[in-house]
Formats: sequence, structure tokens, C-alpha cells
Amino acid sequence: MPSLLRFPRPRTFLHLISLRTATEFIAFTLAINKVTGLYGILALLTGYHLNPLQLSHYIYSLAILGLICYLSPAIRQRDADGVVKTVALAWVYVVDSAVNSVYTTLFGAGWFVILAQHLNEGSAGGSKAPGAGTMNDTAGFTSPEHTVGKVDVIATPAPGAMPGQEAVAYASGDGSNLGNVLFERGSVASITVLALLWLIRIYFCLIILSYARSTLRQYIASTSAGQYTQTDDPTMAENPFHAGREEGAGWRGKLGRFMLRFPTRRYWLGRDEGEEEWVRATSGRFESGRNLKIKVPAENGGVGERERRARSGTGPPLPGAGVKGKVPQ
Repeated sequence: MPSLLRFPRPRTFLHLISLRTATEFIAFTLAINKVTGLYGILALLTGYHLNPLQLSHYIYSLAILGLICYLSPAIRQRDADGVVKTVALAWVYVVDSAVNSVYTTLFGAGWFVILAQHLNEGSAGGSKAPGAGTMNDTAGFTSPEHTVGKVDVIATPAPGAMPGQEAVAYASGDGSNLGNVLFERGSVASITVLALLWLIRIYFCLIILSYARSTLRQYIASTSAGQYTQTDDPTMAENPFHAGREEGAGWRGKLGRFMLRFPTRRYWLGRDEGEEEWVRATSGRFESGRNLKIKVPAENGGVGERERRARSGTGPPLPGAGVKGKVPQ
């Protein structure tokens, strides 16, 4: 498969840090991020009002925090249980990234809709965006309700009053809409920062998946000799969570087989280009032993190594050859 079409497989973090150290750091930062769910639940005890979207996000954060605390210790394990947990940790991070992007999109859309309505109509109270009510209550700029860019004063004579006049003030908006709000200087900066953060998050996903992949392949290398049969595809190693193996029994085996389906089975079990260590570690799983050019000294019908050296005079010296005098009988 062309390298440009392959799923990325980084071997280090920015060519500076090992995958294991980077994975531990990523898991730690994710746990710190999900602690906010605990503070959100504690806010309910103080009587703070949360809309359903916020409440669901806090409950979800607590669930992810529990999974991280359960799976993270397996990063340094090398047995079958550690492999399953490490791969599960990688997928928890990937799924959390996808779910978190949905929450971010919903909250961001709600915020920009409120901002556009506030600038365009002077009030965001009628917005139906997710979380609009809480945002409208907590945003400081929404009070007073009416915000105008300029005031047009139209003077008209008061009926029956010659000495004075009556002035009527009409509020004129600046014509702002959602598009104008999105492309304001401050909004563009916010969107740019969010895009950069998500690029970093995607790279973190690649790092943690690569570490889970290397852990799985190391486990296959350490347990493949004499345990697994040759697969039909010589470029693929056998799934260690196969239903016929001990590791593939029960719900752990089902979970392992399911997780190795994505993004592709070849990503987890396929041979890399130029991966000689993988070939040797799996006892020639990818190549037949007939291709190995190893010469074995002949023992029957040929001259052995010791006899050849003795005939050529390069063998070890005879006992007592360098001792002067008589050898005691």
C-alpha cells in the first residue's frame, strides 16, 4: 500500500519522546480535563441551575474519568490483560475526542448564535440554541438588553406646542448577522485557536493508537512461537484474541476482536515495510524458512570444525606443551 494512503504510524512523539511516555502524559492530561465533571456535579449541590446539555456533559466526563483511572495502569503491562486494556485506552481517547468535538460544536454554535442575535436584534432571550438560556444569563454583555451601534434622533413639532419640540429616539442596529459575527477579529482568533487545539488532539490520537499497536505486536512476538498456526495471508499475523485461543475467551476476547477491526485489521496485524524485527520476532511468520540462507556445518560425511582446525594447526595447544621438564607419571 502506498505510504501516502497508509494510516499514520508515528514511532516517537515529535522524534523526542518515546511512545510510552507520551501515552502516559496524554492519559494524565485527559484525566485532569475530566475532573471538571466532578466540579460540575458539585455545582448542583449549591443550587446552580444546569441545562440538560451541560448535565449530560458532566456525567459523561465522570464516566470517562473512571475508565481512565481503570485502564491507565495497564500502560506498563505486557500480558494479555494489559494489551486489551491498552488498546481499550487508545479507543477511549479516540471516542472521547469525537464526542468532545460534538459538545464543542454545540456549545460554540450556541454562543455564536446568541452573539449574533444580541448584536442584530438587541436581545438573545428568544434563542433556541443549546445552552442559550445559561449563556444568556451568565454573559455580562447581555445586560442591558438593548445594545445599539448608534442613535438616530428625529425631531418633530409637538402638536399645539409652538415653543418646544418632541424628540423620538430610534435604535439602529449595525446589521450584524451570524456570518459577520463569525468573521469578526475576536471570533476568527477563537476559531483559529480551536482548530490548532484539535490538530494537536488528532496527533495525540495517532500517538496513543501507535503505542497500543506496538504493545499488541510485542505481545504477539513474545507468544507466537509454537502457539499460533500460519495464517492464510503471509503478510498478516494471527489475531491473538482469536476465538480458539485462551486470550479470545469471554467478553475480553470479544472486545479485543472488535477493537482490532478499526481502522483496519492490517493496521494492527499487518507487516510494515522493512520491518525485519517483526519478521524475526514472529519466527518467520511472514516468510518461509526455505528463503533463509544459513549454512550448517556437516557432522556426518564431512570434516568437522574441530578437525579442520587441528589439521590446519590453528587448534588449541596440547596439554603441557609449554611446560618444561618431565611430566610426572
